Amino acid sequence: MYYIHKIASITHQDSFIQKDVNDSLVEIAEDTVLISPDYKKYVLPASLRRLSPILRMAVAAAKECQEAITIPFEAISVGTALGCLTDTEKFLNVINTVEGDILSPTAFIQSTHNTIAGLISLELKNHSYNMTHTQNNLSLEMALIDSMLCCDEGKDFVLLGVADEAIDFLNKLKPIVLPENSIVTSGTTFFALSKKKSKSEIGFLACRSIIKAKEIEMEIELFLQELKIESKEIDRIYTNQNSLDLPKEMVVNYEAYSGLYFTSNAFGVHMANDWLIKEAKKYALIVNSGCNNSLGLILLKNDKAQN
Repeated sequence: MYYIHKIASITHQDSFIQKDVNDSLVEIAEDTVLISPDYKKYVLPASLRRLSPILRMAVAAAKECQEAITIPFEAISVGTALGCLTDTEKFLNVINTVEGDILSPTAFIQSTHNTIAGLISLELKNHSYNMTHTQNNLSLEMALIDSMLCCDEGKDFVLLGVADEAIDFLNKLKPIVLPENSIVTSGTTFFALSKKKSKSEIGFLACRSIIKAKEIEMEIELFLQELKIESKEIDRIYTNQNSLDLPKEMVVNYEAYSGLYFTSNAFGVHMANDWLIKEAKKYALIVNSGCNNSLGLILLKNDKAQN
């Protein structure tokens, strides 16, 4: 087990530093906006002006996780599907409009995917292992597997996180790349992980990423069989699609509350974690399907639950 000692999410819900994010969930609408904390509590004002929204979110969530533990993280693993889109767009616009002059490197430096993990390292003054994973909708799963390996190697605490942001250009990709009826949003979720038991005793039991999955129900069954868990033992499933042939009362579509960003399944994990605590249930499964039939499966377990 890889126990969750802290979760911090900044989303279009009132989710940051909340005891139970499920208490105030409202379905996403076109006019919903990102609910941001006071970033001045986490970033110096002089630095804050230079940071794009995704960097502000990630640093604030990471620092909130750091405050929850007593020692520095021994590894940082970040997943992002599209990286720093605001700075990427800015950099490309500069290239397109400026002629015969030297370009400032700032926008380019801040546009790369690993800027997020690198900035967190600088802000936390952390010089430990630092890795970025960018595998479309499976970015969380790959970052989580990396974090699990770090814990297996003996690292006490690992910072796991994801972040993605929305820009207006993404709406132009509908329906070419994105579902036409989707609401594109931004969000970040960070976790403090350790093999040491947390107060809630809830953690990641297993994770699997599958490229070109054939049938979701079959893949779920195989995943659970390898863990020697029967499907009837799963108390709730959090997913981003509505085609699962399962009783409606046990399925929650997390994307209805997070909106569409490629690492929104991390918010599904946050929802599942808080639900397991409140209801004292044992298992919650996060099913993430998306790009080119790629499938991510994450199983959370509550050691305190008796059922």
